[in-house]
Amino acid sequence: MGLGLTMLFEDGKRKALTFSYDDGTIHDRKLVSLMNRYGMKGTFNLNSGLFGKKEQAVINGIDTDFSRIEAEEVKTLYAGHEVASHTLNHPSLTGIPSNMGAAEVLKDRYNLEELTGELIRGFAYPYGTYNEAVEEMLCACGIEYARTVCSTEKFELPQDFLEWHPTCHHESPRLMELAEKFCKEKSWEAEVFYLWGHSYEFSQKDNWQVIEDFMKYVSGYKDEIWLATNMEIVDYVKAFKNLRRSTDGSILYNPSGKTLWFELYGKSHVIHGNEKYGPL
Repeated sequence: MGLGLTMLFEDGKRKALTFSYDDGTIHDRKLVSLMNRYGMKGTFNLNSGLFGKKEQAVINGIDTDFSRIEAEEVKTLYAGHEVASHTLNHPSLTGIPSNMGAAEVLKDRYNLEELTGELIRGFAYPYGTYNEAVEEMLCACGIEYARTVCSTEKFELPQDFLEWHPTCHHESPRLMELAEKFCKEKSWEAEVFYLWGHSYEFSQKDNWQVIEDFMKYVSGYKDEIWLATNMEIVDYVKAFKNLRRSTDGSILYNPSGKTLWFELYGKSHVIHGNEKYGPL
C-alpha cells in the first residue's frame, strides 16, 4: 500500500511556536520572566566572549543600554529554554577566514557548554550574514541549525535547517495579524510560528506590551500549539524523517528515542521510540 504520512508534533498537534533572541543583553531578564509567566519556550543565542560587558550604544538612532548578562547567570536565567551559539565576539562570519570563524564558534560552544552542562548545537548568524562556506564551517563545528534574519511571514518548516528563516521579527507591523492567522486557521501540514528579535529593542522603545500582548494571545491556544525551543523542533523533525518503512510502506520502525505522532487517512497515530508499528 502507498503510505503518505503527515507529520504531527508532540501530542498530535499540528502547530508549534518558538522564539529566538540574540546577544544576551540584560534585557533578557525581563523577556525570560514574561516567557515563563505565559508558558513560552525559546532559544537565546549568546556571545560568551562579551559576558559582563557594560555598554551604552546608539542603535537605530536610539541611545541603548547594551550591557550583557554575567556568565554566572546563564544556567539559571535560561533554565527551561535553549542556549545556543552566536559566536564568541559577534563578528560577521562572511568577513573573516573560515579558521577564525571556526574558532569563534567552537570557543563559544565550549564556554556555553561549560556554563550550562548541555550540548550546544544551535546557532544564529551574527548580522544575518552567511554563505555556503560559512554553512560548511558550522557543520564541521557541530552546529545542526542556524537562524537567519530573513522573515518569511509564513509558517513553513525549512528545507535546510542551516538556513532557517523565521516567520517574522517582533516589530513586524503584521505580528498580531500573523498570530491570529496561525492560531485560528486550520492547518493540513505541520506549521511553525518562529518569532525572533533582540530583547533590548523593547527597552529602546518602551514597548514591552508588544511581546506581552503576543504571548497573552497565543497562550489562549496552548492546547493546540506545541511550545518548543528551536532545537526541540529540529530534533523532532529529524527523528520523523528517520522513520524506517517496509517496502510496501505498511510497517514502520522508529529507531530514535523519541515518541512521534503522525496522521494517516485522517487518523492520528503514535509510534514510540525503538518501536515497530504496523501493518497499517
